[in-house]
Amino acid sequence: MNEPVTPSLPRLVLIGDAFTTPAQADRILAAVGAGIDWVHLRAHRASTDLFRRAARGLVPWLRAASPSVLVSINSRLAVARELRTGFHTGAEGPSLRIARLRLGPAPPLGYSAHTAAEAATALSAGATYIFFSPIFPTSSKPGHPGAGLQALTDVVAHVAPAPVYALGGITPARVATCLEAGAYGVAVLSGILQADDTAAAARCYLQALADAPL
Repeated sequence: MNEPVTPSLPRLVLIGDAFTTPAQADRILAAVGAGIDWVHLRAHRASTDLFRRAARGLVPWLRAASPSVLVSINSRLAVARELRTGFHTGAEGPSLRIARLRLGPAPPLGYSAHTAAEAATALSAGATYIFFSPIFPTSSKPGHPGAGLQALTDVVAHVAPAPVYALGGITPARVATCLEAGAYGVAVLSGILQADDTAAAARCYLQALADAPL
């Protein structure tokens, strides 16, 4: 049975990649201070110990900066369980069914999908929401042309009414077009964390979402 849709999910997700470095953690905190309501923590190359220690240090600071902030953990299920966060997985991570058994009914569970069929399978396995990527060309996937907006629309149709987040090459100017294609929200990494002014960049995305017709 599918998990119920969580309508209160924020529409902007900050992908806190490489949060294990102090400088990146500071940028993530600055973004939350500017109004970001959801931080997704991932660090693919970090050891289990480093990931756990960094998350233990950062998550309390994020919650202090914004008591309502939603935090999700990528792939490291034991850390999500310890810190009582949401959890996110993909084809190579722990299964959604195991995650739900270990985390209980409340935390949102996400899945990174790259096709409509994959997204539908994830939803049937218990995903609360879907990240679909890459929509546009992005430096994190060099050489990939991007799936495009029609592919995003197809994914949304396969999993409606579950929230689908557009990820990959999302600029403030592209926010409205992603929502028009059916996305519930957008997930952003470099557009915020690689900006000269993290807080200003975060506010720019938030404003683009506020201005977009929903």
